[in-house]
Amino acid sequence: MGRHAPRRRAWLGDWGGAILALSVGSFAPALAPHSPPWLQAMILLGSSAGLLRLMHALDSADGGRGVVAGLGLLALFLDSLSGGAWACEGALGHGTDARGIGDLYGALAILWGLIVCRAWLAIEGNPLGVAYLMGALALWLGWAGLSPALGWGATLTAITLSLLVIQRELTERRRVRLALQNLPMRVVRVAKGYDLMGQSAVVWGLCALALWRSGSPTLAWDGLSPHEGWHLAIVILCLVGTLRTRTVRPLPPALQRAWLIGTVTTALLSTQPMGVVALSVLLYWGLVGAILQETSAPMPNLSLRTGGNE
Repeated sequence: MGRHAPRRRAWLGDWGGAILALSVGSFAPALAPHSPPWLQAMILLGSSAGLLRLMHALDSADGGRGVVAGLGLLALFLDSLSGGAWACEGALGHGTDARGIGDLYGALAILWGLIVCRAWLAIEGNPLGVAYLMGALALWLGWAGLSPALGWGATLTAITLSLLVIQRELTERRRVRLALQNLPMRVVRVAKGYDLMGQSAVVWGLCALALWRSGSPTLAWDGLSPHEGWHLAIVILCLVGTLRTRTVRPLPPALQRAWLIGTVTTALLSTQPMGVVALSVLLYWGLVGAILQETSAPMPNLSLRTGGNE
């Protein structure tokens, strides 16, 4: 009984997962928008602790993070259908009167989407599913976002990811065909990639609609406001922490490139560029910390591989 107690309490030391949980739990203060600041802080911490516990209640670490990020996407989507009160009155909304998805929550939506993609790939789902997900997310942000930065950032993220996924699919299918040619009898007929053209057209059609709905991008970066000095401090702190663990790569290469493209594009077109960058590096640092916590945990005596490719 005592042997399993530390494993049950492992979630309490998962500071990396706590960053993701706090990003989703930042909606919670909108439940009591007119309450005192201390009560809003308690609501934020309580909801984030619940999300962190849910993250560790699942068998797969990547799956747990994907579920929590998916809950954030679902909450933001439902909020956009009902006027966007949570996005305005949440911890990152700053109490603005505009109803819709602001730049900070929109940037989080892009990053949450990539974390969901990581979970989908971890359970060996169809890789093309991540291209469809990000294409749909781009169309949604182009429709509900308050600035073109969100639609353009999400669209370039989706295009980057879809190109890399389709390239990988073509390479993998070619490798399978070559392997089958060495067999005395071909048992499985492998598609020659023509079906990928149709699926690519669907994804890029979603991206084209997202750009049309977003409108023309504008460079609205006039300078850094005084309160964005805190964002700059967060960026420096997280970059130092990430560079100290250069060997840890919390995302596959395709998702890392899409993460970078989405962050840079959204920040360049956003009215809160340093805030977008701060959220991106903070969440990435959280993923690094979660990976570090997993590798430091005691491993079982027997490791079995149940499927998948080498």
